[in-house]
Amino acid sequence: MKDMTKPQKRHLSELAAKAYEIELSNAIETVHQSILKWKNNEISCWDTDQLIHQYHDNIARDLYKTYVMLNDPRFAVAQAVAKGILDISEVREDCRQFVDNLSTIFREQQ
Repeated sequence: MKDMTKPQKRHLSELAAKAYEIELSNAIETVHQSILKWKNNEISCWDTDQLIHQYHDNIARDLYKTYVMLNDPRFAVAQAVAKGILDISEVREDCRQFVDNLSTIFREQQ
């Protein structure tokens, strides 16, 4: 795989940041809905606590690893495309070579 230019890396980094925000927002919304259910006495505080614990120890941590620690926008964007968080059409033509094969691999692993 050839090296990315700075504009290509910037584009993929911007897409990775967008995907991270979408996934993190979705995860936080799940926590929010749980809190609302707790406030309406639909679930117990223990259920809400368990969901918050799961969010913190699993979901948020996994997202952080994917989008921040790995520090490779190719992998982050490819995973987001494989999960349906981003559409491949959002990836510029000159950057698709960096994510196409990876997104296929990630999709097959799901």
